[in-house]
Amino acid sequence: MLLTNYLTTAWRNMVNNKLFSAINVFGLAIGLAACVMIMLYVKHETNYDEFWQKADRIHRSHITFNIPGRDPMHAVTSPGPLIHALKKDFAQIEHATRIGNWRPTMSYGDKVFIEQAKLVDADFVNIFDVKVLAGDIRAALSDNHSIVLSETMAKKFFDQEQAIGKVLSLDFNHFQRDYKVAAIIEDTPDNSQLDLPILVLIDEKDWQDQNYMFHAWFSVNAQLYFTTKQASDLDTINAEYDTFADNNFPKMPIGGDDAKASDFLKLSAMNIKDLHLNSIGFGEMRPQGNQTMVVTFSAIAVLILLIAAINFMNLSTAQASKRAKEVSLRKVMGASKTDLILQFLGESVLLTLFAFTLAFALVELTLPVYNEVLNKNLALDYSASNLLRLSGLALVVGVLSGLYPAFILSSFRPAKVLKANKSAETKASLKLRASLVVVQFAVSIGLFVATAVVYSQMQYALKMDAGYNKENVMVMFRVGREAASEKREVLINELEKHPQVTSVTYSNETPGNSNENNTMMRTPDIPAEDALIIGQRDVGYNFFETYQINVLAGRTYDKDRNDVGPTTEQLREGEAFQGSIVVNESALKRLGLGTPEQALGKILITARGDVGEDLYVELVVIGVVEDIHFDSLRSTIRPEVYPLSANFGGSISMRFNGSPETLKEDAKALWQQQVPSIPFAYSFVEDDIAELYQQEQGEAKLFAAFSGLAIFVACLGLFGLASFTATRRTKEIGIRKVMGASVFDIVKMLVLSFSKPVFIACLVAWPIAFYLMVDWLEVFVYRIDTSLIIFLCAISGVFALLIAWVTVASNSIKVARANPISALRYE
Repeated sequence: MLLTNYLTTAWRNMVNNKLFSAINVFGLAIGLAACVMIMLYVKHETNYDEFWQKADRIHRSHITFNIPGRDPMHAVTSPGPLIHALKKDFAQIEHATRIGNWRPTMSYGDKVFIEQAKLVDADFVNIFDVKVLAGDIRAALSDNHSIVLSETMAKKFFDQEQAIGKVLSLDFNHFQRDYKVAAIIEDTPDNSQLDLPILVLIDEKDWQDQNYMFHAWFSVNAQLYFTTKQASDLDTINAEYDTFADNNFPKMPIGGDDAKASDFLKLSAMNIKDLHLNSIGFGEMRPQGNQTMVVTFSAIAVLILLIAAINFMNLSTAQASKRAKEVSLRKVMGASKTDLILQFLGESVLLTLFAFTLAFALVELTLPVYNEVLNKNLALDYSASNLLRLSGLALVVGVLSGLYPAFILSSFRPAKVLKANKSAETKASLKLRASLVVVQFAVSIGLFVATAVVYSQMQYALKMDAGYNKENVMVMFRVGREAASEKREVLINELEKHPQVTSVTYSNETPGNSNENNTMMRTPDIPAEDALIIGQRDVGYNFFETYQINVLAGRTYDKDRNDVGPTTEQLREGEAFQGSIVVNESALKRLGLGTPEQALGKILITARGDVGEDLYVELVVIGVVEDIHFDSLRSTIRPEVYPLSANFGGSISMRFNGSPETLKEDAKALWQQQVPSIPFAYSFVEDDIAELYQQEQGEAKLFAAFSGLAIFVACLGLFGLASFTATRRTKEIGIRKVMGASVFDIVKMLVLSFSKPVFIACLVAWPIAFYLMVDWLEVFVYRIDTSLIIFLCAISGVFALLIAWVTVASNSIKVARANPISALRYE
């Protein structure tokens, strides 16, 4: 009976106070929904690669090149010969495999595809327990004429046909071979840094002519995974890696006779479960996560839930006066303080369960958009254990939210309340509510500043002068493949005739699609052993004109002046060659060439090929260009040279006017006419650059969404509190109006009473937000000025104040306009 009575009372209280109940339920629902969505994200991000049976003992080797005068170059890939040296020197290693990436042209009948194929060693099967759906993966990876396909790739190539036994022709651009499908494996789960659509055995003899792939010590083209006998062996290997590098790497041609490999490179290994959030460097198969964002969004989830809980506490304590008689009468009738606390906690939990149900509906409605922003495939898990955990969260929130109001309400003294026919609210309660409002708005202001800073940095990145014009440039890829390379000049000539095209060029790299290619370079007065490592991007005629790169001195490559570059055959045979070179400003300084004008005509000597080969190419500086930022703002512009490529270019770039869609369709038709054996691939440079900041853009959107939720929930609470305050001061307002106060005076009085907590919230939030966002910006070499953060802090304060004023004023006007006679009859 007692429980039924409590539930009936709770329900009646909710119905009689619809506004406050709605604010509590809806605010808690938003807080719980945000918390659940962020928990889905955090759980997904922190569970990468935990499903492998040997996950605790699977590690990946990384390398960092520390070249004087350059930012450290971090790579998650490793030199090809490293695998053999590791097996030789570390008894702790059980199995090791390289996973190299290549995109061969693949054909079956009249179907042609270009897909990522992973080149792996036979030990792959001893490390990764991939689920085999058909065939024998162990046999497949012991034969260089067999191929393993994922389920998705098998369906793509063969539709509903039986894939096992079918033959695919693969063209690696250096050799061609027919491969028989020997195994089908399950698609790699989303929560893995590995992507394994196609597996082919590494046969190093196939790559003898491409020395950089698996034979060069200073070329990193494959990830290297290994298992150890015990998980703790990883620490031993990392501790001995410097000595190992000194004993196995060839001497680098820099630093003098006493230089050691460990002076210029650092090897390290990391457990596979830590890769997603902690590894640094180029060469990942899938996008990495961000440890900082995981922590940040976890904190945001707690903060939004905190704001919703504060709303509940504020409104519950504010309504204490309305329930003072009820509490007093219950005590007179024999109810103990414990009984009353349990009653009010029960009401709190009941409200929270309503909110919990609504939260699930909100999550399901918003998940599709959430997944699109995050580029994930998150889904609610309705298993009994997960529902139990979420119900536990709701219960904890309900108890914590109702704990303080329950103690406040249960502490009323019957004699005092019934004698006065009212309940006087204590100063402590008023101060607590003011403090809670401060916390709400401090959180909201901090999130507003964070959102504004992230957005400003993204806009800065996208609009910053990168040294070239990225607008209206379309790129055609796969030009370096043999069938397309033979048609390169035809493609360029035809594109130059297109009415929309103003300039065409070819190059090995394009903005947003760069590699960390380098070359050894020196001036004649620098000894060979002191040659410098300089970045290299091979370009074609009209490259600088097509990208509208500013020339500081001299000229660019010109066919009419017989500028030529070394052919692939000359480079392979090591023939001596004399030619021209264009350099950027940073290279000018690094090589000590003086001013741009002074650099013209000077000789540079370089080795074309692996580090350590004889230096045989002499190049005359014919031009100096501005520094070009092809990569994201996280990296410093490096010293670079731009050699003229005589017969190789991986892509064709064209500057155009008019409709991009029209040009795309015409370029596609031309490609299919000239190179029907290779699928057409293209992009626009603007899109490629934007993709470099896709993660930050997603973070900015989520910051904005969660900041908006926090502010909205805070405003809900403020609205309810203002409504209650205005109602409680009805008689005071009536007296003020009789004494001559205007509606404006009344509204101003109520608005100003809520302004002080917002001012205090600004003073709390600003220094914290400033410190955190300055720290976040440190990952960008080029970033917005910190003075802008101060300005954004000021804007956030004004914004918060306006929101508070509008929220309170919208509620106060109705009371202020009421007839004074009605107000004086109140209570």
